[in-house]
Amino acid sequence: MLVVQAEGQPHTFLPGGHREPGEGLKDCLRRELHEELGVRPEVGRYLGAVEHQWSREGERQYEVNHCYVATSPALAADTPPQAQETHLSFAWAPVDQLDRVSLQPPPLRALLAGPDEADAPWWASTVR
Repeated sequence: MLVVQAEGQPHTFLPGGHREPGEGLKDCLRRELHEELGVRPEVGRYLGAVEHQWSREGERQYEVNHCYVATSPALAADTPPQAQETHLSFAWAPVDQLDRVSLQPPPLRALLAGPDEADAPWWASTVR
């Protein structure tokens, strides 16, 4: 699994980013991967979503992470990807070891390592 870490942060997250107004989710992922890695990915099957809430500097934050399968011949698991943005670094992590790289939000760890059921998108939430 390709994970990304922002400079100064102790955790990792999946590549992607924030959707621009009027932009579809697949187009958003293509744009973000091009900006962050300089690749033009093929975006495939929708896997599911995780709703996530956390606090940063005392202020409540909220996001919904939509997850897709994405591939690119320019990316290979035996080669560390080079970030196009200096504050980011990318690495490959075994799917069964996502807890070791502190992948956020935490429900993604189990969902991504779980059984692959092509027709069953998943949903999880950290909101209480």
